[in-house]
Amino acid sequence: MNHHRHVLTPVIALALLSALVAGCSPSPTPTPTPTAAFATEEEAFAAAEETYRAYIDASNTDRSRQESASSLEFLTGEALEAEIASMRDLEAAGVRIEGVSRVLNVVKVTGEFEAPVAALVVRACLDISMARAIDASGQDVTAEGRSDIYAVDMSLTGTSDRLLIASLKVATDVPC
Repeated sequence: MNHHRHVLTPVIALALLSALVAGCSPSPTPTPTPTAAFATEEEAFAAAEETYRAYIDASNTDRSRQESASSLEFLTGEALEAEIASMRDLEAAGVRIEGVSRVLNVVKVTGEFEAPVAALVVRACLDISMARAIDASGQDVTAEGRSDIYAVDMSLTGTSDRLLIASLKVATDVPC
């Protein structure tokens, strides 16, 4: 009997120790479900339109102040790089843009808004009829016969807290 007691004691101790360890160890942490960037498609595309309109407003303000800081805040990636390169080219040529541009409309093209980071594509019609290219001597050097209305395709990325324009391209194959 004494022999059984010595065998049972380690088995009982092991069982008790296992129960204690299991009771003290943290339960598995649940993997959080990624939160969607936007609750609805309408919300996502409304934010895209608001971002583009705010970018054009900032660009108009920057032109009137002859600076560029505020409009760059709406851009990222390819769009930011292209805007900086364009500004350098204009500066090197001694040309500045005066006047304002107006957003006529913005329409949704495609988009993924349910992922944690949204990826949206929209098309805007932009009226640049009041914007002119002015050289260093003050002469208007706006291209003769240019179109005053442009379709612009753009991709935007981000969340409902911050949506940025990642690319901007004139859509030559689509009229406004």
